[in-house]
Amino acid sequence: MEKRIALLVVGLIGVCFFSSTVLALSPMGPPKASLGQNQWAVGIDYANGTMDLEASSTINETIIHVPDPPAVAKRRDAKHKIKDLKSNIIMGRVGYGISDNWDAFVRLGIADGKDDIDQIYPDSATHQFKGFDGDFGFAWGFGTKATFWEDYKITWGGLFQITWLDPDDGDISLSGDPEFSATADIDFWEVQIALGPTWQAYDNLSVYGGPFLHFLNGDLDISGKGVDMGDESRMEISGDIEEESQFGGFVGASWDVRKDISCYLEGQITGDAWGIGIGAVRRF
Repeated sequence: MEKRIALLVVGLIGVCFFSSTVLALSPMGPPKASLGQNQWAVGIDYANGTMDLEASSTINETIIHVPDPPAVAKRRDAKHKIKDLKSNIIMGRVGYGISDNWDAFVRLGIADGKDDIDQIYPDSATHQFKGFDGDFGFAWGFGTKATFWEDYKITWGGLFQITWLDPDDGDISLSGDPEFSATADIDFWEVQIALGPTWQAYDNLSVYGGPFLHFLNGDLDISGKGVDMGDESRMEISGDIEEESQFGGFVGASWDVRKDISCYLEGQITGDAWGIGIGAVRRF
């Protein structure tokens, strides 16, 4: 039985990892309390995904003339479009039943990031930074689930969770400018608030879903240098990241492998992100 459970979890992770329809939203699981009072649980959550983000940024550029004229500093505002930010998120989970209708949990793990970034000036001119590929960095979060109402096979509940993601810095290049080199850093936190029913379809299988809100904020930092008509150019960019869509929906299924172990598979969609996530939990 233990081997079958391990194979099931590995198989679900494989499906998500190689799927082209994935998401950067953190997986949620059934929106209801699933632990009894004073009961503990440990588990794992995984997502591999993509989402669109935007940033309002300030560009500080210094032109260092060669050999004698003084340096010239420029300051400009721009928008940055972070298109299809791809990330792997793996986090372990520890949960505790505060009461029969209220759970709380914390999560700890790692996340990476990969993307191209468009830099759009007020006059509509656009530059593109290519090749951002940040290795795995720190990720953590916490949340709570509550059951509001139960009636036969349907349970209504809600979820709140917040997740911080900080992939490592990545090298980038500027499209059309072979002399430019830079590093970029993207980090953000996201809040998800979900409500919905969970339907007990069979003794060991539940189906759940509903609407959710998604709020995201973060930072974009780029530091680079190049050559501008024979002079050295140094560029520092800082921007505030936010989501492009705040509303979404989710649907999933939870399967009790045995009395104390369950796995879930779910889909989420917003205006700018969609895909699948998985998780497994063991209760004590």
